[in-house]
Parts: sequence; C-alpha cells; structure tokens
Amino acid sequence: MKRSVYTLLFAVSAVLFFTSCSKKAADDLDVSLIGKSAVIKFDNDVLDFHTINEGEKVTGSFKFKNTGKNDLIISEVSANCGCTVADYPHNAVKPGETGMISVTYDSKGSQGMRIEKMITVLANTEPSRTVLKITATVQ
Repeated sequence: MKRSVYTLLFAVSAVLFFTSCSKKAADDLDVSLIGKSAVIKFDNDVLDFHTINEGEKVTGSFKFKNTGKNDLIISEVSANCGCTVADYPHNAVKPGETGMISVTYDSKGSQGMRIEKMITVLANTEPSRTVLKITATVQ
C-alpha cells in the first residue's frame, strides 16, 4: 500500500514537471516589450533639507525627465521607513516630458540625528530600480 502511494506520487510529480517545462511556454513569450524601456533622468538624486527642528515636517521634490523614446510608467515609489512619504505621477510620462516625485519627511523622534532616508523608484526603465536619498540634520 505504502509503495503504491509513493509510486502514484512520483508519477504525478513527473507529469507536472514535464508539462511545466514544455516548449510551448517559451514560444508564447511577448518579445515586443524587449527594448521598450523608458529612460528616467533626475536633476538630482539627493535632497538635503540641511538643519531642521525635531518634530518638523519638511517636503521637497525630485524633478525628472523622460529622456527615452517610450512612455515612462512609475509603478511604485517607496521609502525605507514610515517617517517618509512619497507621491508620484500615476499616469504615463511621455518622452520629453518632465515630472516630480514629492517626498515629505516627519522628523518626530529624530532629535540629534543626521538622517539619510532612501526612496526607491520602480519603473519601466533599465535598471528598473532607481534609488534617491534625502538627508537632514535634526536638532
């Protein structure tokens, strides 16, 4: 009984393995997207708020331009902590057009620190991740 269960399990595994590796899946790849990435060019990749007071909320922007030949689509902008919030264009940015990523940093609880916060931009670019940075000295 035990042997027949193992044999059946092996047979099912083999069938699943070989059908998942079929050539048909490779033939169905959409190669039209290759080489269609956009190019994002930031004026600056570091935003320095200089010296701020603890508890202060500061806002700044990263200006960028789509210097590529295809629409730029930003899928996500995230910060490495909850004290930093980013807003970004949710619509496609056409070639030659500019846009802004706005960031707000809340310095509550950061007194006496020199902060460096990373903002990661995910887009249809090569590479797909661009890292921006905000800095400040909190007094």
